[in-house]
Amino acid sequence: MSEETKNNSGLIGWMKKNGAQAAAYSGLILCVVFFSIVTPLTGESIWLPAKLEALVRNVIVLALMSVGAVFVYSLGAMDISIGKQVGLYATLIVVVGNATGSLLWGILLSLVISVIIGCINGAAGEVLHIHPVVSSLVFMMVLTGVSSVTYNAIGSRNVALSAFKVGLLKEPWFMLLVLAIEVLVVSYLFNFTKLGKNARAIGANSVSAQQSGISLVKYKMIAYVIMGICVVVASLFQMGYTASASDSTGTGFEMNVMVALILGGMPLNGGMRSKVSCALIGSFTYALLDVGLPMLGVQPNQVFVIKAILFLVVVVLTCRKKSGTLPR
Repeated sequence: MSEETKNNSGLIGWMKKNGAQAAAYSGLILCVVFFSIVTPLTGESIWLPAKLEALVRNVIVLALMSVGAVFVYSLGAMDISIGKQVGLYATLIVVVGNATGSLLWGILLSLVISVIIGCINGAAGEVLHIHPVVSSLVFMMVLTGVSSVTYNAIGSRNVALSAFKVGLLKEPWFMLLVLAIEVLVVSYLFNFTKLGKNARAIGANSVSAQQSGISLVKYKMIAYVIMGICVVVASLFQMGYTASASDSTGTGFEMNVMVALILGGMPLNGGMRSKVSCALIGSFTYALLDVGLPMLGVQPNQVFVIKAILFLVVVVLTCRKKSGTLPR
């Protein structure tokens, strides 16, 4: 084999292994460079303090959810009830907080519910022999009904905290601090413990993982519970942004998480190439588009179209397999 052939083989092999991550990093860098050059031409830079604060606020809830969702997506699964969970937890924190005079009890109740939902979502697939997305669809519909009943009983489409100061939840430095702590904890669990190793092994080949002695039910439940806890943390900041919650809180968040992870290079079928960094790269890319495009005069509905096109391009370029684009 010639030296040129070896070099080409090495380059092709590297691209097959790292192509998704390379594309994700390139996309983020391209967005940073593009908006850094173009937005000043409109009269204000995306890096002005006010815009940076908006960028952090846009990215924090999405990043907190996406980091936790890495465990579930590494299984080759997804949870489409995330958005409704955010709405439920934000509402509980407000309502219970107003009733008890402390946000703590609402947070603890939300954590308990998130663990229950996570355990059911994680176990249902194996116990009932259905895809986990089915159980999450059921929860999405149930939580939608719970939200409707709750707000009908309240007699309003939103509830606000009555006597709480939640200014700390709006501080960019505090948001980034909490995100950094969550990233460190999840990264340790995902990269240096058997929780992450076994989750990736299940995503790579669930049959082989089971034959190797890995309990599919156990590790799927743990993955969904970890994500659920991260969703509660995200819900706290979502609620804190306006010090209120409504029947539309969290709507569409499940799709935002999916788009962010795919933009970050997360393989749809999960497996060994799943990384926590995918959540951060994708979330910041998504937030840059959310803040930067309107500054260029792009209308909100057009922003959705642009993000949808980018999502499809990334999926086609980085997630294709011989058997097709989508996971099993």
